Amino acid sequence: MNRKRSRGAHEGVRIDVTTVRTQFANFAVAATSKGIAAIYPIRGTKITAAGVTRHPYLTRWTRAGAEMVVHATPRSHPASLQRATAALQAYASGRTRRLPAFDLEGTPFQVKVWKKLCAIPSGTTVSYRDLAVSIGKPKAARAVGGAVGANPVPILIPCHRVIGEDGSITGFGLGLPMKRALLHHEGLKKT
Repeated sequence: MNRKRSRGAHEGVRIDVTTVRTQFANFAVAATSKGIAAIYPIRGTKITAAGVTRHPYLTRWTRAGAEMVVHATPRSHPASLQRATAALQAYASGRTRRLPAFDLEGTPFQVKVWKKLCAIPSGTTVSYRDLAVSIGKPKAARAVGGAVGANPVPILIPCHRVIGEDGSITGFGLGLPMKRALLHHEGLKKT
């Protein structure tokens, strides 16, 4: 995981993007040669270069000089994109896999939170407060919530496993029905 990069910092970087269909939604998956850069839901089953470059997280990459390549067929996927799509498909099918590599940008605080999210076991939840305590910032539950909300790789960096301190299902960029579906998929019945 990387820190924020300045303008021009992505000169020569290529981001490959494709779609993955799951029972939850159709997703765009973006990866660089270093790892997964973003996952986000899309309408329909096709993505366009114009649609990809409008995604806020990926827009930062293209403004910094990255080249965006949209792949229509799996045959054209480079290895990093194959690994990214395989990881999402494995999660959706209930198979456990080792987490893939990520190529993310964020503040040091966000990166710390995202790494902690990766340590939350499937089928379990933690509160924002518990997550704040686990990174040594017990009074930073709101800031932790902001970092969780900024996660560009939902599902694989499991921000859906963070809930309210009272056990309520709260905040999720992909919507609360999706959060409930993901938690149910992982075996949590009371969602």
